[in-house]
Amino acid sequence: MLKFKNLRLRPLMAHLIVTLLYPVFRTIIAEDHRLLLFTNAITITGLVMIAGGVIYALFLHGDFDISAYFMKRGMEKEPKQTFRAYLMDVYEKREGAFNYPLFVGLVYIAAALILSYFFI
Repeated sequence: MLKFKNLRLRPLMAHLIVTLLYPVFRTIIAEDHRLLLFTNAITITGLVMIAGGVIYALFLHGDFDISAYFMKRGMEKEPKQTFRAYLMDVYEKREGAFNYPLFVGLVYIAAALILSYFFI
């Protein structure tokens, strides 16, 4: 679930600017049907962002913690911390995280739906 209290403006703007580059440039270089191409481009970008957001959500929920711990432990000759201590450190680092790719992807899909319903 998205926790909007962890939403920060600077990373959100960075995600929006970077992911809007392709749709905007695709629209600028188009000869005709610009709105249709823009809508298609933000739909595709939104779907890619949602897929990335789902993977990032799995990471945030701790689905890869066991494998990450054992990969880290396998590289060391002597394990420095127990699995429980490792989990506490990881949960502490993830406490304030927000899933920007999922949020931006949902915003793009909503924008594409609104544009296609009202203007195309």
